[in-house]
Amino acid sequence: GSLGILGALSSSSSSKDKGDDNDNIPPVIKDETAPVITSSTDAGTVVENSGAGQVIYSAEATDETSVVTFSLAQGSDAVFSIDSKTGAVTLNENPDFEAKDRYNFEIVATDEAGNQSQQKVSLAVTNIDDAAPIITSEASASNVTENSGARQTIYTATAVDSDQDVVSEPVTFSLAD
Repeated sequence: GSLGILGALSSSSSSKDKGDDNDNIPPVIKDETAPVITSSTDAGTVVENSGAGQVIYSAEATDETSVVTFSLAQGSDAVFSIDSKTGAVTLNENPDFEAKDRYNFEIVATDEAGNQSQQKVSLAVTNIDDAAPIITSEASASNVTENSGARQTIYTATAVDSDQDVVSEPVTFSLAD
């Protein structure tokens, strides 16, 4: 009889000790909050023909509990790439206003728990005068009579600048070296 009671007491005290250990384990808090994107929806402008490989935007986001990684959403213009750690967005082709005057992409910020935020961003392309004037005058000058004097006009150069591009200054002429 008394052995059975001692065994029961001993058993109940060890299960109580186990319960005390569980009371000291902090509860698991599930991260359900998405990162907050703090960078602008406007990537600004890039000058046409300024070259490929330039960083045109930096995605930034904050998250209370973890590290944020970045990606581009499906449907973003394919000419962009993003550094998943830094958020630097690179333009992988030479911008050409005549081909495309605005690019759009969407940033995705993801925390370690898989929560995501998305933000649409646009980048404008600045048009420059990148079309050379076309010389429209004849290829040869007028005939000049020997010993007929100096300062005669022997050729008049004419040219047109494309009106499909930026309106530029009037065409000027010079002699090549």
